Amino acid sequence: MVAGDIYKEFGMKVSRYTLKTNTGCVKGDVLAYDTDGWAPADADATSGNKGPFTVALETVTAPGAGNQATCKVLEEGIVEVNKVTGAIIKGGWVAISTTPGKVKAYSALDAPATYTEAAMQTEFDKIEQRVGRCEESAGNDAPTVKIRLLPI
Repeated sequence: MVAGDIYKEFGMKVSRYTLKTNTGCVKGDVLAYDTDGWAPADADATSGNKGPFTVALETVTAPGAGNQATCKVLEEGIVEVNKVTGAIIKGGWVAISTTPGKVKAYSALDAPATYTEAAMQTEFDKIEQRVGRCEESAGNDAPTVKIRLLPI
C-alpha cells in the first residue's frame, strides 16, 4: 500500500473537492478548507487550519496562475496518510503537523504556566487539529500511517 490507498471499506464517502487557487496536492495529503478551496493542511499558527479534514486520493499538479483544480477526496473512512517522523500507536489520536499535508501523533492538552488568552487558545486549537485515530501503529521512520478519518 501507499499513501492515499483506502485501507478498509465501510460506509466510506468519496467526493470531488475544488482545491485552493494555484494549489495542487499529493495522494495521501490531509486537506483543509483555506479561503477559496481545499489545500494541504498544516498546524502553522498563521494558516489557522482546523477540521473537518479530508484526504487526497490522487495527486494533482498545481494549475496555472489564477486557476483551480479539483481532487478526488475521502471524507469518511479508513485511509493511509502521509506522516512526519515520530511513532504513532494504534488507537492514538492523529493530528495535523506543521508540514503541509502530513500528520503526527496528537499532543494532549497541557495547561500553560500562565493562563493568558493566547496560551489557552493554542491548547484549545489542538482539539480542532485532530484528524482521526490511528488504525495500525506506525514506527518512527514510517512515511505513512493508517487512520480512521473523523467524519465531516
